[in-house]
Amino acid sequence: MIVYKNIYEFLQNKEKQQYQQMIDYTNVSDNLDSDKIKEICQQTEDNNFYGICVLPEFVSLAFSFLGNNKKISALIDFPKGESDTKTKINKIDEAINNGADEVDVVINYKLIKNEEDIEKLNEEIRKLTEYCHKEGVIIKIIIEIGALNYQDIEKICRICINNNVDYIMTSTGKLPNDDSFDKKIEKVKFMRKILPNETKIKFSGGIRNYSQVKELLPFVDRVGTSTLLN
Repeated sequence: MIVYKNIYEFLQNKEKQQYQQMIDYTNVSDNLDSDKIKEICQQTEDNNFYGICVLPEFVSLAFSFLGNNKKISALIDFPKGESDTKTKINKIDEAINNGADEVDVVINYKLIKNEEDIEKLNEEIRKLTEYCHKEGVIIKIIIEIGALNYQDIEKICRICINNNVDYIMTSTGKLPNDDSFDKKIEKVKFMRKILPNETKIKFSGGIRNYSQVKELLPFVDRVGTSTLLN
């Protein structure tokens, strides 16, 4: 049994537990092997994170270590999102068969920049979402808010609402010259005003500590980070 020195320490611990349950612990390193995946899974369990997020080729390995103890998310078409929809669906299907509970899919968000391409983007999001829901898994649509202006973000949000997307994820964390954390928060606040409660937000990119998670708490539902937070 944990013994607390005072009520402040108790509240701090309760607050930390709340933050931990929001975290998808993520690793997309090029040098991952079985030992490293096992370590990441163990850290996920030890810190009581919500789940783990890995590339599709590591889903089955993660499942062998975690089973159903934690949620497993597969990153699809990471980081550019430029593959065709059929290729993405094939990758999603493989990930689900290997044990993924959720998929985080990078869409071809650049299509939002051209009016004539918006219907292509809508069709991609519709097909991906319909497939995931048919298979009973949660879909998180990944965009790059650092590469989009407020008008672009609103257009994508509207498309996601119309297609019953579960989550919109803010970034891959791989964008060169990405927005600062403060700029991202302002865009997330903008997104939250547009989105209904049932359309959730996952924040990713640049999370280093619990104070940042606390700042995001009123606006997001999940946080992706590759850092063990202090």
